[in-house]
Amino acid sequence: MSTISKFALALLALALGACRGGTSTSPPIHIIQDMDFQPKLKTQSATTFEGWKDGRSMRLPVAGTVARGSLPNATLLPDPKNPGKGVDGAWLAKNPLALTAESLARGKDRFEINCAICHGQSGRGGNGDQGHGLVGRRWPVAVPNFHAVQGKDNRVANLTDGEYFEVMSSPVGRNTMPSYAARITVEDRWAIVQYIRALQTLGNQ
Repeated sequence: MSTISKFALALLALALGACRGGTSTSPPIHIIQDMDFQPKLKTQSATTFEGWKDGRSMRLPVAGTVARGSLPNATLLPDPKNPGKGVDGAWLAKNPLALTAESLARGKDRFEINCAICHGQSGRGGNGDQGHGLVGRRWPVAVPNFHAVQGKDNRVANLTDGEYFEVMSSPVGRNTMPSYAARITVEDRWAIVQYIRALQTLGNQ
């Protein structure tokens, strides 16, 4: 028998010897711990950590911090303290995000996820029997309409791009609309504004 064959048989004997041949209630031996065992808090779990008096394990980001890679393009947010406005303090009349097929498709996608539930996929809002969104149909207050309405003064249809952006960027929301400042990125908010303009153009045809 060759040396290699003997070595292979020895390895096989060791492997078979490691098998218990039955079940055991003892935990497996972890020679290398890696990250199998570590102190951690699982999603939606409670915590008794003294520094967190509310007992929640899921924490909000520290105020004023920004995740790595999440800083917006400065041209898309000229005045971070006044979203939707330029450095001169005036509402941005022109969307600073370059209009491309990709950005418009992204705006449509984000609009249908975040906005259509109330404003409807047409962007015509309304409520009750006239509601275009699922929430709007059950809402006692009329959801804003992005389109011009014949015979009526619809202020929302005449907002500038910057004003649309500001409504989405408000940290406290607007009327019954929640804040989307932390839910939708700066780029996506401008893409949504592009899509609103596309809906308005289609509505006028």
